[in-house]
Amino acid sequence: MPAEPLPQLYGDLPAQIRLEGIKARAYGQLNRAGDALAALDAADRLRERLAEGDELPGGMMAFPVEKQLFYASSTHLWLAGAQHLADAEARADEAVEMFQAAPPERQRLGEMSLARMDLAMARLGRGDLDGAAAQIHTVLATNARRRTESVDRRIGHFTRQLALHPAAGAPVAIGLRESIIAHQERTIAELPPGGHL
Repeated sequence: MPAEPLPQLYGDLPAQIRLEGIKARAYGQLNRAGDALAALDAADRLRERLAEGDELPGGMMAFPVEKQLFYASSTHLWLAGAQHLADAEARADEAVEMFQAAPPERQRLGEMSLARMDLAMARLGRGDLDGAAAQIHTVLATNARRRTESVDRRIGHFTRQLALHPAAGAPVAIGLRESIIAHQERTIAELPPGGHL
């Protein structure tokens, strides 16, 4: 006789939500839209099972709503297309607002910067250069104080996409590229001998 399944513990749910978010982004990179969207839906359904005020694990095991939204925005960016860009922008915008609303001592600056990068990429894709620039300038200011490799990679990716954009010659785009170059040059100057990005 098969063993009875163990009761679902609330502490397991954040890990399951995280897993669905990871799956969604992986399927997005593979351009498997159906599987990616199914994983996002599964994450949303699992989130609904968390009751308000439940004791949840913290630290590395924490997977707050804003991080789930950020994973969703990244998934939609990988899937591309007008509707996915709109969905990416909406999810990233909501994630940034939630990250900002956290008390200063609990703000996740690296993750908030990555959500801002998603927001900038979505706005760039939708032709909103000013909106993209506003996010990038904020990320550059944060990254200058607290540098992370994942944010550096995303800035590099944004720079490549900006160079390919139809409005790459617009004053806003040129100014944005110059700000990114200045940020990168300042970082290289601050590295110790033998250091690298």
